[in-house]
Amino acid sequence: MRPFLTSLRAGAEPDLAAFERELGSALPLLADLGRTPQEPEWHGEGDVHTHTDLVLREAYDLAQHEGLSSDERLVLVLAAALHDVGKALTTRRAVDDAGRERIVSPRHADRGRSYLAWRLPELDLPYDAIHAVMALVGHHHDLGRTLVAGTERAYRRLARQVDLRLLYLLEVADTRGRVAADRTSRLEDLELFRLGAEEFGVWGGGDPYAAWRDVIDARLRSFSPEYRALVLGQGVLAYEDGLIRTPEEAIARGYAARAGFARLVVTCGPSGSGKSAWVAERLPDFDVVSLDLIREELTGKRADQSVNGRALQEAKERLRVSLRAKRPVVWDATNTRRDFRGIPLRLGTDYGALTTLAVFQPPLSTIFERNPARVHTVPARVVSAQVENAEFPYVTEAHRHVVLDEFLRPTALLGR
Repeated sequence: MRPFLTSLRAGAEPDLAAFERELGSALPLLADLGRTPQEPEWHGEGDVHTHTDLVLREAYDLAQHEGLSSDERLVLVLAAALHDVGKALTTRRAVDDAGRERIVSPRHADRGRSYLAWRLPELDLPYDAIHAVMALVGHHHDLGRTLVAGTERAYRRLARQVDLRLLYLLEVADTRGRVAADRTSRLEDLELFRLGAEEFGVWGGGDPYAAWRDVIDARLRSFSPEYRALVLGQGVLAYEDGLIRTPEEAIARGYAARAGFARLVVTCGPSGSGKSAWVAERLPDFDVVSLDLIREELTGKRADQSVNGRALQEAKERLRVSLRAKRPVVWDATNTRRDFRGIPLRLGTDYGALTTLAVFQPPLSTIFERNPARVHTVPARVVSAQVENAEFPYVTEAHRHVVLDEFLRPTALLGR
């Protein structure tokens, strides 16, 4: 871990300018925050840099007041410094329904989270801290939507993606760090959110489906771990869609899969992140559906994008064949965009498969260093475009997620 981050963990309170000096080489968007305006009605304090500096001060006070551990403090402070980094990518002027010109930053939380995905590993942070910071950045506008929904399943859905206590503290700091007429009402809403999270038993981290897991494991102990993972994964999604209410119902819904089910692995990562090497080493018995190989079959060149439509249709048909036969199969492609990986994942769900996202998250520099040494080199501009346009996966996209580092070691297993 860089000395600057070690000092944050130990209690240092640098301003945002220090973050830019110390971390700007890995996170160059920090330099753009001062040039990124905000809507005065919601941010009377000024530009994003000014706002973030105020949020940092509030985060330092909250970390001390709440008695956070050193690791929790590091995560909260980093998230405070980076929570609006996506505004540098998304801010624009738009006319609202009343005909007024506004400064807006649509989806900046999601864009900021994806921007950080392959850049935070450059800082030598532990991956659990990386994932925690990304979760806070990506979900820092989801408290309001969860409060409006007001249901236990809405709170559980959010709680399995982010620590709700740290998310609450980040949003308190975010709200205090701006000048707006609705500041007091927003702080009141945050207290209501906290009370809801406490009432539903999802305050302060932990697995919100631990009790479901215990029931499923106890009732299905004679079945394979993968079957239990399928029952739990399908059950959680059905519960969050409002279709069932109990783990016993999840067990009943999984009965048909006792006759057999497919296993689908979908890779996700830029070219050079190690996907095909991992597939060859770890999934030797899986059918492989590779868009690169199909393009090569069709044209003799795996990089020929002129046949993408034909290649996709052929890939989908090959995937269906494996799923119908209930064979293990891997869809090997970059899949850095949500709509692209959604194609095989939806097919897997339709055929009752256990779906796993294998997400490759090496440092950005490693991706570019590996690329020239590959047998099939991808132009650097293409790799850059993959990273800049990437939409890093959320845990709700598949039954299970495994996240791998530059050495292809798992850093997180989400689901089972």
